[in-house]
Amino acid sequence: MFDNQKSALTEVLIVEDDEIIASLIEKFLLQREYVITAKVSTGEEALYKVAEHLPDVVLMDINLAGKIDGITATKYITAIFRIPVIFLSAQDDEKTLSRAANAEPASFIIKPFSAKDLYSNIEIALHNDRLLKKSKDFQFSKIRRVARAALSELDAYFILDNRGKILFINPYAEHILNVSREYVITDPIGKYLTFYDTRQNTVFTDTFQDVIRESLVLGIKQHIAVKMKDGTFRHVVIQSSSIRDAGSETIGVMVRMHMKMKNEV
Repeated sequence: MFDNQKSALTEVLIVEDDEIIASLIEKFLLQREYVITAKVSTGEEALYKVAEHLPDVVLMDINLAGKIDGITATKYITAIFRIPVIFLSAQDDEKTLSRAANAEPASFIIKPFSAKDLYSNIEIALHNDRLLKKSKDFQFSKIRRVARAALSELDAYFILDNRGKILFINPYAEHILNVSREYVITDPIGKYLTFYDTRQNTVFTDTFQDVIRESLVLGIKQHIAVKMKDGTFRHVVIQSSSIRDAGSETIGVMVRMHMKMKNEV
């Protein structure tokens, strides 16, 4: 029914916090020569690994042990990266299915499952994804390109939810904040960044509302400085882009913070 040669080129990210199940999934997929880009156990690591590898498909457990569950992670993966996500869950109650549907997964597999269940759902998801990408209305998300580039750029990047809570930071942001990404996930960005208006010499009392959300309207937010851990100040430029799901509902913000050099100030 399916073309094995195509599956040999298919890259899969496994997101499962039960090591036994994750290993079983890996075994099933390797038997069909799928490429495993990574195995992770939290939603926050899933976001990072998707940005790092851009897999063809993601197998996502709904209930994860980390700070971000599978449904929340899927909302942002599908909105930003346009990568099909297949849910894996032992729960099939109405409430779970309703939450899962809002994340727009490619399909939903109930545990326990067989190797055949995995193969068929992956190939159907890939087939539908290829059709979508061929359609005239489909365009790769600009935010996808930005999020992918963020891993290698010397600017700080953040993905925030609608309340300003951190879902993703890139390595440079980790460096300037002097924190690991695992530590800051789901914390408000204002906990780590305080901005100052360099024209008025005043502090912005609400980092998310006064700086980041305002930059959504202005395009670029300038004339601001951020206080560093060592007490010094650096002039920065903030750019923000809305993250929208397939229904054009805003579910978060992608933020780029450029640290100005002395000759740029």
